[in-house]
Amino acid sequence: MSNQDKKHNRKTGKNFKKRRNRNYVTYAAILIGVAIVGFTIFLVYSGDQAKIRGEAFGKALEFIQDDLKKTTQTFHTSVSVFKEENMSKKEFLERAKIHEGAMTKIILRYDSLQIPKSFVSAVELFKLSSEAQLDSDIQMVECVLNNNNAACVRSDSLWQESFDYEMAALSKFKLAQGPLNP
Repeated sequence: MSNQDKKHNRKTGKNFKKRRNRNYVTYAAILIGVAIVGFTIFLVYSGDQAKIRGEAFGKALEFIQDDLKKTTQTFHTSVSVFKEENMSKKEFLERAKIHEGAMTKIILRYDSLQIPKSFVSAVELFKLSSEAQLDSDIQMVECVLNNNNAACVRSDSLWQESFDYEMAALSKFKLAQGPLNP
């Protein structure tokens, strides 16, 4: 091979290496760009999914609280009607049993919630509030049926305990929500 051919091959080889190095840099830049875009999409998607799960949790908790409120109001209406002697003892006992069963089912629904970590203590307090409310209502039945003053006092005390748990739960819930953007 002649000297001129050797020089030409060396020059061509250098140019080829330069082009090949530029191609690697280009491919690396494209790959990094694709990775950044992919990672950004993943973050946005997982943020959206977390928001959706949080909203589902909030709605489920709201339904539990609404059902608890309706059930309790219905029971207290029955207590008032019984006290006014517009309901038989048998019918009141039946309604009290139905109420106790409904409250037990509502309390069990707390266990099936998918609770975000920051809301666990609030949900535990909501559940304790509901349990204290049920205990208060059971004592209320004893109070009303048998004119038992001790049961009336226990019922009132348990109702206050339920209220205190509820207020603590609401406070923890608001703290877990963090600052809300208007």
